Amino acid sequence: MKRAAIFAHYDKDAIVDDYVIYYLKELKKITDTIVFVSCCELSDNEIEKVKTITPDIIAKFHDEYDFGSYKRGFLYLKEKLDEFDELIFANDSCYGPLYPLKNVFDKMEDQNCDFWGITKNNFGYKKNLQHCFVKRPHIQSYFIVFNKNIFTKNFFFDFIQSIKHQNTKKQIISNYEIGLTELLLKNDFIYKTFINAYENINNITILKWRQIIEKYNMPFIKKSLFDLRNNDATTIENYELLLKDYPKGLIKLPRKISKKTPFRIKKFVFDTLANFPFPIRKIFAILINKLFSFIKD
Repeated sequence: MKRAAIFAHYDKDAIVDDYVIYYLKELKKITDTIVFVSCCELSDNEIEKVKTITPDIIAKFHDEYDFGSYKRGFLYLKEKLDEFDELIFANDSCYGPLYPLKNVFDKMEDQNCDFWGITKNNFGYKKNLQHCFVKRPHIQSYFIVFNKNIFTKNFFFDFIQSIKHQNTKKQIISNYEIGLTELLLKNDFIYKTFINAYENINNITILKWRQIIEKYNMPFIKKSLFDLRNNDATTIENYELLLKDYPKGLIKLPRKISKKTPFRIKKFVFDTLANFPFPIRKIFAILINKLFSFIKD
């Protein structure tokens, strides 16, 4: 298999963090080409970090988020796409991989599919965005792989070229992350996912992050967990036990994890809440933030 990857990067301080370099080095082991696309104006020093891994770098501000970076990388590669068997879209929203990506690709090569991802979300924003969640199964776009019979097609090019700025994150998810899977299904392509579990939970990378590592060999952990943006929905206490060979020093926390509540209680509460429908979890999140903040990390 000859593979190309487009890697989307963003950092509010225009820095390429060490965890990104680690990810790129691991990604390089299973690819022939990586196009690194940052929507930041990177300094020469930051660009030099990436140049040790790939010479194909685009570092220019745009306001189209990860899909805008995927678009720019795709257009950069367009004339060479016939050389590749697979095309990967990946971004810097995860720490990892926790183990070699070759293990993941070896498993997925046996699957009969046209495109695949690590995880899927069975729910999504309604197209008119008036309601939070409806059934809209889609591959989560932090890591998605396309076969040649997709990325060389005109309709795929048209979709990529149509990507533009959206006013809200909901619109990005609805139009592009969910929209891409729906477009490919409409064109009779088949997808599979590396992890198939917890079908009734809307985002297992957050709500079941611990279980999918322990039980299903999830190769990534969402960075937002460690930014403590989801601490009304889960706990990351004792995450170190799950890192295996991943360098622990690459994970940064904004502060120490609060241990006012024993870990076993926190884990029980959040594991239980994760199984409830989104509206109920939303109510409990409000209660946790207002009345029971001591349970949060």
